[in-house]
Amino acid sequence: MSDLIIRGPKRTIETPSKGFGQYIFERADELGDKICQIDGNTDEIETYAQVKSRSTKVALGKQQLGFKPKEIAFLCCKSGINNITLVLATLYLGGYVSSANPKQSTSEIRYLMSLVKPKMNFVDQESVELIHHSLVGLDLTPCIIVIGNSDKYTLKSLEKIYDEEKFFRPVPQKLADIAFIMFSSGTTSSPKGIYVTNKYLLDRGMMTLENADTSKPGVIMHFTSFYWISAWFMTSAAIATGSAKVVGSGISAEKCLYLVEKYKVTFISMSNSYTYEITSLSKELIEKYDTSSLLSIAVVGSPAHPAQISKLRQLLPYTHVCMGYGSTETNSITYFDYTDQEAYKNKIQSSGTLRPGVELKIIDLTTGHLLGHNQEGEIRIRSPSSMSGYHNLDTNAAFDEDGFLKIGDLGYYDQDHYVYVTGRVNDTFKYQTNQIIPSVIENVIVPHPAVVETVAFGVKHLVDNNHPGALVVLQPMSEVDAKELMVYTNERVSNSHRLRAGILVVNDIPKTPTGKIQRRTIKEMLNKMFSLQNFNTAFHSVNCKS
Repeated sequence: MSDLIIRGPKRTIETPSKGFGQYIFERADELGDKICQIDGNTDEIETYAQVKSRSTKVALGKQQLGFKPKEIAFLCCKSGINNITLVLATLYLGGYVSSANPKQSTSEIRYLMSLVKPKMNFVDQESVELIHHSLVGLDLTPCIIVIGNSDKYTLKSLEKIYDEEKFFRPVPQKLADIAFIMFSSGTTSSPKGIYVTNKYLLDRGMMTLENADTSKPGVIMHFTSFYWISAWFMTSAAIATGSAKVVGSGISAEKCLYLVEKYKVTFISMSNSYTYEITSLSKELIEKYDTSSLLSIAVVGSPAHPAQISKLRQLLPYTHVCMGYGSTETNSITYFDYTDQEAYKNKIQSSGTLRPGVELKIIDLTTGHLLGHNQEGEIRIRSPSSMSGYHNLDTNAAFDEDGFLKIGDLGYYDQDHYVYVTGRVNDTFKYQTNQIIPSVIENVIVPHPAVVETVAFGVKHLVDNNHPGALVVLQPMSEVDAKELMVYTNERVSNSHRLRAGILVVNDIPKTPTGKIQRRTIKEMLNKMFSLQNFNTAFHSVNCKS
């Protein structure tokens, strides 16, 4: 049955045998005065040499405060040029990095800190109160370093001139040593700590080198903090190729286009939710900006609807737009070869083909048997670049008997071995005995011109297990109602996928800080709103706003 397992090509570039921090420390000497990063909010620019010097100063400052190898530095910072300095300083000392998102709640951040028990916290000035409240009830007294003003320790106070700087060298690390403790998204269960090793991070950069033209370093842009693994995918890729990186927070869609024009951005990693901000702009406004430098956009975080990908391609005619695919557990999984124009045009739902060294199989949800091409099931991945395990949890259950990671995604591959991600295993539900995949319904609703976005799921039913239903966000001033949308959808789906529970029109759909739809939160919210007896009746209400 090995012919039902698809494989990427063999790797041709060897991973450096050193720690990720040491690699960047040495790479910065090679790149010197080349631009490393640009702050999209302030236009501040730092070279690779400046980043190395500043991160070395911070490392020496941390040493004076007693930070030791294998201790954890916890970041709660929005995206900006300080972040990489904080991370590198920690890696230089043999420490581990973990991170929260400042948009998370007190209880969420408290839970994350209870898992990793940080020795030191780096915090934006506006998030200091959030961190103090999050520490209440925890037996933790981390040293808090503020990026901004503080009566105690600030980032600036650590960036002093040290005589030792010219003699400083990072603590030696092995490829298998832990560098980060990242967190799973928490959309279907409590977040888990995920061990990300030096090899994992270095491999991501080497993956880019397999396909990149290093004679033409580009300009990469992302607006996600290091709470999200894709921020590190982009950072590793930028350093490996000697590219510059534009970062920032609270960047509007129009400001994004302005930055593309100003800094000749060549690649953007963009969340699915952010794409809707771009497509909400008028064509006339978009055409005000020169986006001809922008070669490609990878839409990440959750599967994008084909109609949304098409909209982006139409609005940005110079740019290749495709879905990226990877996870915190597995590293990057696929790559789209834009030189294959036929595949780019006809495989719009695909995330591309497998990265070098990656193996993939599809498992039937009911029988557990291997499936072939164009057969949808659970995606499992085996890769030498995956995580090394979960923090303080048994990792064995995450792998099957052949060493493939069960990452919980649904999808399939076609006869050309292009990979398609259609949803999450935990999102599926039963209508009678039929397995319902929400994305099948969502992909019918989204192309409707009145719809901004939607999420479909099962509504509990006493006889039929579940009835399919959907939340929908409409375009402003839309005159379409829920009943009309329901008729439109039911005419285009199979009998089992018809919206027997109806459609509820809402103002917005709850998402995580990384832009993923919070399906579990939505189910809990609706179960509180309606009892089982009257849920279906209430769900049919027209233009009901959340």
